[in-house]
Amino acid sequence: MKTKIIPAINAQTLQEIKEKINLLKDLTNHFHLDVASLEFTAYQTYPRIHVDLERINTNLDLIKINQNNNPRKSVLDPRLSVVFDLHLMLSLKPQEILKWAKENVKTLILHLEASQNPDGLLKMAKKTKKKIFIAWSPDVEFDFIKKYLNYVDGVLILGVRPGRAGQKFLDETYERIEMITQTNADYTLTNAGTRTISDHTQTNTDFITKELSEPSVLSSKKSEYSASSLRKSVSLKLMIDGGVNEENFQKILSYKPDFIVMASAIYNSENPKEKYLWFLNQIKN
Repeated sequence: MKTKIIPAINAQTLQEIKEKINLLKDLTNHFHLDVASLEFTAYQTYPRIHVDLERINTNLDLIKINQNNNPRKSVLDPRLSVVFDLHLMLSLKPQEILKWAKENVKTLILHLEASQNPDGLLKMAKKTKKKIFIAWSPDVEFDFIKKYLNYVDGVLILGVRPGRAGQKFLDETYERIEMITQTNADYTLTNAGTRTISDHTQTNTDFITKELSEPSVLSSKKSEYSASSLRKSVSLKLMIDGGVNEENFQKILSYKPDFIVMASAIYNSENPKEKYLWFLNQIKN
């Protein structure tokens, strides 16, 4: 799979969100939406996005298709309907994740370090049936996220601190990228063929039990949770977000991430469409 570039929207108004989608909707229907709170990041994005999220598609100037020439049955072309990866830079309680699992949300990206109950939050997030990524911020130790890697679809490595767009990429991010790529390599070597697990399969969960050493909501049903919640594939998906630009793009691309998320490098350019296409061509070449 080639690396996919996902335009990121970091906005403080609904109008700005719509404008940024409209700039690129002819080229992609997949966007990364930052949701930040003052409590966690000292920066606030549009605060009512959880209310307006599902209405975004109907408010955009997208092509509609007519079912049997009946105007009352015109619907959005599903190929054009916008879908989102939600980067939730929030301090969430487990039940609060449910309000973000909208129909047009593809991926939920969690900052477990911001939650008072990270295990419960992750367990509840998995019930949404969305793709679940955990965000790895610069100030979070690897030992904290390592114990969750078997339960998620991927990791978003944040090259800046959570909050505003336009921050400078932190060079120590490359070390964290290497740690995740090495983790994937280690899983491939030691666990190949052992990760397809059903609820009734007996499996060795010593690694997971050891890593989940802190008190958690999982402890009472540890074997049940471990069996049903392990990710089905060996390799974690890798997403890199924050501070990516023309100068560091090729080096980041050399790590072969699954996704590169870009905000300012695209939207702060004179022509966002041309800049987005320029980055796409770098991947093709």
